Amino acid sequence: MTPAIPRYAVSRRAALALASAAALATLGACSSDPNSIAEQAKKGDQKGYIAGNGAIEQIPVDKRLEPVTLEGTTLDGRQWSSASERGKQVVVVNLWGSWCPPCIEEVPALEKVWTDVQAQKKPVQFMGIDFREDAQRGAAFVRTQKMTYPSLSDESGVLILAFGRQAPTSPPSTLILDREGRVAARANGAVTETTLRGLIDDVLAS
Repeated sequence: MTPAIPRYAVSRRAALALASAAALATLGACSSDPNSIAEQAKKGDQKGYIAGNGAIEQIPVDKRLEPVTLEGTTLDGRQWSSASERGKQVVVVNLWGSWCPPCIEEVPALEKVWTDVQAQKKPVQFMGIDFREDAQRGAAFVRTQKMTYPSLSDESGVLILAFGRQAPTSPPSTLILDREGRVAARANGAVTETTLRGLIDDVLAS
């Protein structure tokens, strides 16, 4: 008889790595898969949407990986790179799509926190990633929702590869880069105003 394979506990870091790898595989999968995130985005009908699990992770300073360089073109046609903020500001990156119901729900919280950090002159920059839809559609959504922070256009869905194994699995997801450009906190799923404020303040203090 073949002996049973023992079950080993999977570390949190390993679990995150596996989840990220699975997400990247899903995003790059053949478009014939009707349940893939890419296909859901293309349809835009919001059916069968796969939401994040709501997990929040804060990464201690000594556990943070190498700096991330996220760069691209914003919905209004400007070139931007997170490297330009390095050493100066904390960067809040939010992955969203107009086809994603939880993304729509969290816009007011993101907009409120963005407006407040600007008024308080905190060294914080918000940058959205409009995931898997054309820039025209994304820009129309921004106008409708009255979003005042900028967003990068990512119709091809490749910008998240900049995060490597820390890449978000699906929108909505929020990642906070410290002043060195390293991922310091992650929220997998819609984030509340209170949670986002707390994460930002913790990263600013780290």
